[in-house]
Amino acid sequence: MAKKKSKKEPKLITKDADGNPIPKKFQNPKKLGFLRVLMISYGMVPFVLLFCCFFITKEQFVLNAMTFNAIVDCIAYAIVFWMIWKRKKDTKFVVLAVSVFDWVVTLTLSLQSGDYLTIITDVIGDGLVLLYFFKSKRCKYLLTEPFIVEPESKEFKLQRDYYQPKTWAFWRDLIMIFCVFSIVGHWMEAAYCFPVRMGWLPGIYDPNSQIWSDWLFPFPIYGFGGVACALIFYPLKNWLGKKIKVPFVNVILVFIISAIVCSLMELIMGLATNADYALWDYRTMWCNFMGQVCLQNSLGFGLAATIMTYVVYPLVKGAIAKLPKDGANILFVGIVIFFALLMVFYYINDFAGFLTDEQVHEAFNSKVFLIFM
Repeated sequence: MAKKKSKKEPKLITKDADGNPIPKKFQNPKKLGFLRVLMISYGMVPFVLLFCCFFITKEQFVLNAMTFNAIVDCIAYAIVFWMIWKRKKDTKFVVLAVSVFDWVVTLTLSLQSGDYLTIITDVIGDGLVLLYFFKSKRCKYLLTEPFIVEPESKEFKLQRDYYQPKTWAFWRDLIMIFCVFSIVGHWMEAAYCFPVRMGWLPGIYDPNSQIWSDWLFPFPIYGFGGVACALIFYPLKNWLGKKIKVPFVNVILVFIISAIVCSLMELIMGLATNADYALWDYRTMWCNFMGQVCLQNSLGFGLAATIMTYVVYPLVKGAIAKLPKDGANILFVGIVIFFALLMVFYYINDFAGFLTDEQVHEAFNSKVFLIFM
C-alpha cells in the first residue's frame, strides 16, 4: 500500500527579530486565531460594497461625505487585509489611521444629523479593534515583517528594459496600466474629438457620448491598448533597436505596426459589438473599411501608441520601479479595488434600480455589514 503523503508542517518561529524567545502558542505562523477573523472581515468589506453597487443606478448615487467614506474604507480595508496576509508589522498603524479617518467623518455626519448612537458604536467598535492590534500578543509575535522600502529598480534594467514577464512586478504593473488607461484613455479620446467637435478637423463624434460627461467611465478597450504597448510594441521597439541602428526608422516602423494592430483591434471590436453602427459609424469617412475603421483614426491610434511606447510606458514603469516594493503592492490593491467599483457601477449592475433611494442611503450608511468599521 502506498503511504499517504504527510502534510508539510509549517516552519515554526521560535525567536523574534531581537532574538527573544517566542511563546510556544504563537510559534506557528499559520495559527492566527482571532486575527484571522479580523483579516476575513477586512477582506469581505470590498465585496460587500461591490455587491451593494449591483443594485443602484447612477442617478441614485450621490458622491458625498458618506459615500466617499465608504469608498475610502473599501480600499483601506483591502490594504489592511493584504498587510495582515503578509504579516506586516505596521498593520496596526494603518488600522489606526483608518479608524481616525472614520471617527472624523462619522463624528461630522452624526453631529449634523443628531445620530449620537452611531458615534458611540463606531468609537467602541474601532476602539476594541485598535486595542487588540496594539495589545494582543498574537499580533506582536505574528505581525513582524518589516515594510520593504527598497525600490524595485534593482530588479529592472532601469530606463532600458521593462519587459520582465517572469516577475510578479511586471504583471502587477500590467494590471495597473490596464485599469488606469481604461479610464485615462477616454480622456485622450475626448481631447482627440474636441477639434472635430469644433470643426477644426473632419470626422464624426457623438455629442451624447459618455466621454463628455462621465470622466470616470472605464473603457476597457483603452486598457487593452495600454497592455498591447507593454506586451507587443515596447518589446518590438527594443528588438528593432538591436536590428536597425537608425532611430528614426525604428520610430516609423513602430508607428506603422502600431497603427495596423490598433486598427485590427478596433475592427474586431466593431464587428463584435457595433454591427448596427450604434457606437460609431465611419461609413462617411474617407478610406474606411466596413464603416468600422478609417485611415484618420488609424493614424491617430498609431501616433498615440508610439508616444505611449517611447515616452509614457517607460516613464510609468520608471516611476513605479522607484517606489518601495510594498508601496507598489499597496498602490496595486488600491487601484484594482477602485477600478472594480467603477466596473460594477457602470457595467454590471443589471439589477440597478431594485433598491429605493432610501435603501441605497441605508446600504452605504449602515455599518452592520462592516465588522468593526
